[in-house]
This record gives sequence, C-alpha cells and structure tokens, in this order.
Amino acid sequence: MKPTVRFVIITALRDRLFVSLYGLLAITFVIAIYLSGGAIAETDRMAVVYAAGGARVMLMMGFTVFVAFHLERLYETRELEALLSRAISRETFIVAYWIGMAFNAALILLPVAAVIFFFQLSMSGAVLWMGSVLLESLVVIAFAIFCGVSLERAIPTIFVTVGFYALARLIGFFVGITHGIVKSDVNQVADPIMEYLSYLVPRLDLVGQTRWLVYGPDSLNIGGVIAAQLAVYVALLLAAAMFDLRKKHF
Repeated sequence: MKPTVRFVIITALRDRLFVSLYGLLAITFVIAIYLSGGAIAETDRMAVVYAAGGARVMLMMGFTVFVAFHLERLYETRELEALLSRAISRETFIVAYWIGMAFNAALILLPVAAVIFFFQLSMSGAVLWMGSVLLESLVVIAFAIFCGVSLERAIPTIFVTVGFYALARLIGFFVGITHGIVKSDVNQVADPIMEYLSYLVPRLDLVGQTRWLVYGPDSLNIGGVIAAQLAVYVALLLAAAMFDLRKKHF
C-alpha cells in the first residue's frame, strides 16, 4: 500500500497540483480582499467570508480535475495494469489511492488553515470549518475516484462529480423549497423526488459554513454529526469503486 500512496503523492508533485492550487488560492484571497474593500463596515469579516467560500470551491474543483485526468491517464497508458500486476489487490489500490489524495488534500489545506487562523474571528469556528472542509474534500475525492474508475474518461468524470457536488451543496435549499411553497401538479412529483434525494446525497450544505468563522458554531456537537455522516459516504463510495474495479478485465 505504501508504494501506491507514495506514487499518488509524487504524481501530484510532478503534475504541479500544489503549485496550481496555491496560485488559484492566492488569486482567490486577493480578490476577496479587493471585494471586501467596497464594504461600508466590517471589511475584515467580509474578507474572511469571501476568501473561505472561494477557497472551498477552488479546492474541490482542483481535486476533482486532478483525480479525473490522472485516472484517465492510468487507463490509457496501461499504468493501472502495471500497478495491479504487483502484489496489491484492487481493493487495496482504491484505498491507497484515496489515502494518497487525502494526504495531498491535507497538505494543500495547511496554508489555507494558516490564513484562516490568522484572520479568524472565532477560534472554535475556524477549527470546525477547517475540519469539516477537509472531510468534505475526502468525500469529493472518493466520489471522483468512483466516477474515474467507472467511466474511465476525465470529462464525464468531472461533469458528474461537479453535478454531485452542486446537488450536495444545494440539497438543503431544495428540501426547504418543498416545505415552503404551495403544492401544484409539478410539486406533487418533484417533492417526493427531492425528499428521497435528501436521504441519498450528503448534506454538504451543512459543512464548512463561513458564518462559523465570524460567529462561531451554534453547537460543537454538529462536528461529530458531520464527521459520522461523511465517513459513511466515503466508505460507501470506496466500496462502490472497489466493486466496479473488480469487474474490470485487463
């Protein structure tokens, strides 16, 4: 397992994942500071909220694009076959790949954590925000791995993962609409669908809330609930990726 984890980390360095994301994050922070300068009051709070929200989206998109194109390259160059020809099972490969990407995500989040803690207005909120964003990235990485293994192509993997992420971020909004509007013929069909989706899709709208950075979390117990929910989804996604890779014939 260790060689595969090291392989993923070295590939991220070789493909300049760290440099690219650090550059995008720096641009995001500069834009956030610039936009907050137009606020009449509480410019520091505006800067923190803009920077945190933008960094969160940039990180998820960066991890998705890297995993999608890397897995596609492994299929096209038959490098995946060479990796699986060694004394490593397909299940172990999936876990090792996810661990390697999790390590990359943690390293990339370190500078973000430093900036957030430097400008933080609530220590407990900053800690919970960083921890929940790391967990969110692990879910997105697991879903990207599953799609990359199943679809074997980068573009559809990116589209499906971005769609999943957008739905997971907006599912709370959709569920709120179903309970707050007048029922019509269309709603009679759409409302049950959204209710079922709310049970299947992780509630990423509850993760990494930027208001935590300003006002702090309402309750620290929410951190345990979020961690338990996302851990279940990561396990399910990795199991699905293992099952799909097991069916591949090389």
